Amino acid sequence: MITETEIHVRSTDMDADGIVNNARYFEYFEQGRLEHLVAIGVVQRPRPPGAPSRSFTIAETTCRYRQPSRHRDQLVVRTRVIEVRNRSFVLSYEVVRIDDGSLVAEGSSAQVWLDADGHPTPLDEMLRGLLTSARENSSA
Repeated sequence: MITETEIHVRSTDMDADGIVNNARYFEYFEQGRLEHLVAIGVVQRPRPPGAPSRSFTIAETTCRYRQPSRHRDQLVVRTRVIEVRNRSFVLSYEVVRIDDGSLVAEGSSAQVWLDADGHPTPLDEMLRGLLTSARENSSA
């Protein structure tokens, strides 16, 4: 499954050169990540009463910048699961300018599943199933 999250570039996203500041792309990835994990059922907002207090944290994230983006550009972040590991999973991101289809940036993030004490722990069966299904239902 691929989730598409629309981003409207704001003036506050700009740097002194009039292009989107490089750090903003990680925020765009974060928006895409949350929407994707909600869409596939990994994250529930608000958290249901009595739900286990386990969570994930970002272990690694990368971004490769392909083209500059500017104020008022409309972008879409395409997010998908690309790998499911024992204690973690990897998402990939493509940021595309909507009006011309240009690839603006691409990246990935590795998320580690944590127990209630904040220690890495194996993905439970339900979580692994949701992530694996999402990976199998996405196309590159």
